[in-house]
Amino acid sequence: MNLYDVYRILDIQQPSNAEEVIARYRELKEKYNQIKETTKDLKTQMLYQRKLIELDDAYLYFLRHQMQ
Repeated sequence: MNLYDVYRILDIQQPSNAEEVIARYRELKEKYNQIKETTKDLKTQMLYQRKLIELDDAYLYFLRHQMQ
């Protein structure tokens, strides 16, 4: 993973400041959780679970990158 991947996963323009990245992460996390929890289709639930994992990975990479 690299910063380009982070911006792609979060669907934001680069370069973005940390506040924009965090806000977008929280927005998508809430949206994906809501979709996952409200759908009855197992395939869709699994898809959004995967998206949540990818989103968390991107966020953690971004945080580690910011601390360097």
